[in-house]
Amino acid sequence: MARDYSLEYNLQYELEFRDLMLDIAKDFIRLPREKTFEYMWHCLKLIGNYFQVDRAFFCGIDKGYPQTCRLVEWCNNGIPPGWSRTGIIPPLLIKWWVTNNRDNIVIVDDVDKIPAKQKVKSILQTQGIKSILTLVLHEGTKIIGFIGLVTVKNLKRWPRHYSYLLNIARKIFLSAFAKSESEKIMYNERDLLSVTINSIQDGVISVNNEDLSIEIFNKGAEKITGYKKEEVLGKKLAEVLNLYNAEQIAIPMEEYLNPEKSENCNNEYRLLASNGSFKFISFTLSPAVFALEKPRTVIVIKDITESKKAEEEIKYLSYFDKLTGLYNRTYFKKQLAEIDKERNLPLSIIMADCNGLKIVNDAFGHDEGDRLLVHTARVLQRACCQEDIVARIGGDEFAIILPKVDQEAAYVVFQRIKEYCAEEKSLVVVPSLAMGIATKTSPDEDINRILKKAEDRMYSAKLSENKSTRSSVVLSLRKTLEERTHETEEHASRLRVLSTELGKRMGLNDSFLTELSLLAHLHDIGKIATPDSILNKPGKLTEEEWAIMKKHSEAGYRIAASSPELAFIADYILSHHERWDGTGYPEQLKHYQIPLQSRIIAVVDAYDAMTNPRVYKKLMTKEEALAELERCAGTQFDPAIVKTFVEMMREMQ
Repeated sequence: MARDYSLEYNLQYELEFRDLMLDIAKDFIRLPREKTFEYMWHCLKLIGNYFQVDRAFFCGIDKGYPQTCRLVEWCNNGIPPGWSRTGIIPPLLIKWWVTNNRDNIVIVDDVDKIPAKQKVKSILQTQGIKSILTLVLHEGTKIIGFIGLVTVKNLKRWPRHYSYLLNIARKIFLSAFAKSESEKIMYNERDLLSVTINSIQDGVISVNNEDLSIEIFNKGAEKITGYKKEEVLGKKLAEVLNLYNAEQIAIPMEEYLNPEKSENCNNEYRLLASNGSFKFISFTLSPAVFALEKPRTVIVIKDITESKKAEEEIKYLSYFDKLTGLYNRTYFKKQLAEIDKERNLPLSIIMADCNGLKIVNDAFGHDEGDRLLVHTARVLQRACCQEDIVARIGGDEFAIILPKVDQEAAYVVFQRIKEYCAEEKSLVVVPSLAMGIATKTSPDEDINRILKKAEDRMYSAKLSENKSTRSSVVLSLRKTLEERTHETEEHASRLRVLSTELGKRMGLNDSFLTELSLLAHLHDIGKIATPDSILNKPGKLTEEEWAIMKKHSEAGYRIAASSPELAFIADYILSHHERWDGTGYPEQLKHYQIPLQSRIIAVVDAYDAMTNPRVYKKLMTKEEALAELERCAGTQFDPAIVKTFVEMMREMQ
């Protein structure tokens, strides 16, 4: 039935359309965000039916046309879809609407009458469109979309008041589009926020202030606490964030989640993680109030465990000796000044110097020297009381502060230290200390003078004990070597007898013979630094093992050189494995470059090794050994010494 376009009818028509739009607007206000575009289709259906058209569409455009960003299309019963099949309106058509609108409307009563040269004609015909009315939607000066009415069955004449009526629907579609775009932005921002929050290494937790339930729990929070997000969302904060202060007192988080304490809470705490371990953390709290939403508190947790460890280590190193665990020189001086009070009198100081450290370092390396220092520190701590200050104040020097201890009581500690040193049997060298004691008995005495007096007495003791100490250290090393290898005291005794007798046959003086005797005893002392696995290996040594074995002559040299009473045989020890032909070690000396003492010991030692049981050699008879020496004369051994030795041994039958 054809519409009556009388004035009265037009007014009624307009009122009906207004009522329709009013109902749509009311429903739209209550509409959930996710239903926006679904309802826009419903609106197009109502409008399409009202205007008796075949299709109705809405299209939104992006920041700048001609790109379609949203398209909603309604089709009447039996009418195939148009642009909704592709989801996009051709940019050329959008541009045409924009440039050819009059008062924001483009009316085409008959598509076939559009000039053929205009490409939009074929675009519209492809969609089967006969007539079309397009309303351009503005938001200020910005074009944001279009509303269109389309016929495909018949031509339609579009009265001008259609545009007026469609303008009534304009605001609904603009609001719907804006609502959709804001939702898109909101979700994009929410996604961006989620990515950003989860990329933060610090823990981020959001709490609902009403019930203190957790609403946000990022990956940083998962890593720090040990809990997974799925485990904690909805739980009370107190169930997850278990904090303790330095005194191990639990911190009730509820105290901080109020306006007065919600800021500037950047103190350090211990956090009990899910696995039962503790971590050091700091945290900040900030209020977060969102429109129409309940207030929340955002908590940012920083894991400071590693920095705390570093801080503690720096603090430790500033007052403690890293090797021994004793106090260091800095702390010793600080405590000496603080303890120097009348209430602590009498105040005794023991200064101590570790004997034999250089020899041990030279013979075994600094690792073994460090073991000696550690054991010495343990002895000192064991001999002292808890209130005493025991410190390592130098490489091999120690100091002890004994508050309220007189000279006699300090001497008891002195004796206890010596006893405990003697009990240390696990080292290659038994620890020994040169010590000095001094006591402050009057407030007028200068504590630094007391310290100097103890130090002087220590050096005096060291000088008086030096010779015996070094000798005992060397003897201790020799005894240890005998325990580790085949080289027994009997072997050393045989070498002393044979080398001395050989020296006499060669017409050497008594001084020379004394050197030979001591060399016979200590020539292999450097083997103390050689691993047992190499020393006592029954088979042939590998190339690497042999390289280690050959270093024993150098180690022996360093041991002897560090002791004044042995220094005169250091070169002989170094050269006792040189060969007559220059192929020996360590310096490849030849002929008379090799000290005579070393050449003699080389012959005697080789003979004794061949004629006495060794793990690595077959036992020879006396004649077999002498024959072997003669065979090697001129290559390995000095031929003149071999000749004299062979003659001597055959005469001794």
